[in-house]
Amino acid sequence: MRTYPVPFNEDSRVTAVQNVPGLTRDNETLFDAICTAAARLLDCPIAHISVVEENTQWYKSVVGIELEEMPKNNSFCTHTIMTGMPMVVPDLSQDAKFREHPMVAEGGPQARFYAGVPLILSSGFRFGSLCVLDFVPHERPTPKELATLEELGRAIVAALEKAPSQPAAPRDTTAQETFLTLVGHELRTPLTIIHGSVRMLEARLKDETNKKLANSALKSSDHLSKLINAILKFSDVRTGELHLNEEVTDLAPLIAGLHQDHAMAISEAGKTFVAPVCNVQLPLLVDQEHIKICITSLLMNSVLHGGQSLGVAFAYDDNGNIEIRVTDDGQLDNHVDLAELYKPFIVGGDMSQRGSRGGLGLGLPLTRRLVELHGGEFEVITGPEGTTACIRLPKWRRRA
Repeated sequence: MRTYPVPFNEDSRVTAVQNVPGLTRDNETLFDAICTAAARLLDCPIAHISVVEENTQWYKSVVGIELEEMPKNNSFCTHTIMTGMPMVVPDLSQDAKFREHPMVAEGGPQARFYAGVPLILSSGFRFGSLCVLDFVPHERPTPKELATLEELGRAIVAALEKAPSQPAAPRDTTAQETFLTLVGHELRTPLTIIHGSVRMLEARLKDETNKKLANSALKSSDHLSKLINAILKFSDVRTGELHLNEEVTDLAPLIAGLHQDHAMAISEAGKTFVAPVCNVQLPLLVDQEHIKICITSLLMNSVLHGGQSLGVAFAYDDNGNIEIRVTDDGQLDNHVDLAELYKPFIVGGDMSQRGSRGGLGLGLPLTRRLVELHGGEFEVITGPEGTTACIRLPKWRRRA
């Protein structure tokens, strides 16, 4: 199980990292001086400038410790680059996200305090971080100290992009905001009409089955409207990035609602949606709309390409991670190449075979990206009993 989230735009981000003009592995005095200033600013023994690539993290500069290139599972900075804000953890051992991290847990260096700022290119992509570390907890830095750390980060980017170091000018977001406003309006207008029309239709229907179908359509249009609002609010059209709108979510009512919404439609398709099973006792910190989209996508994939009986189950795995399993009793056809599924936005098989029984749908690559954005993993498991699409979320997303 990985210990880090993956940016939604990871492929574009990695390409941007590889094209930074001044970003080489040769050390330069300027960057050592910036690291030393950062360490002194927050009274820490260690500071470094990290570069986060596809599978590893390496260092443009390090002071206070010897560090070699390391896998991303051993990195804190993979979390720092997920937003444009500083990431501060006063005591890593008390944070659910990091207490079992290999750099924090017993047997490792047992880091305790971390403060880092993402290094943001002029293109908007984040390629690494300037961060400080200590082996004892700290109080949270003051806003002035964090602002100074961000200024040091901007100096690093300016030096790498061969631009003079100066306070960052406010970014002109007029064009982006205009685009989002127009797109939002064009998407919301037909949705509002659909929603109102179905509501009026529901009020006129007498047959209970038809009323239930209309109610299901209403809920689906409402969900789509919420998803569009979330994407417009939490995305960046310049970089193709998507951010999570995290909230504490109870899985039991979530899946009960999905079962209620889809059971009749699945039945009309001639298939059975068995009652869901939820053995997860604690709520999770997730983007609720994204998780619903993932589960719905997997359900519809099973309806279109799977067996006759479908089910959803929530449980903990042997390590305490959360598993969401969507199963059906169908078998994958020979044309399906599971290895292709794990490539960025590649469909798992021949497009000409999309309609065959058991094929993998277009929603699976998107599901994988959304799961990885949560720091989780996604896989399709086949066996004689059927096919299982498994979403595995890290245990630190559990909330007591």
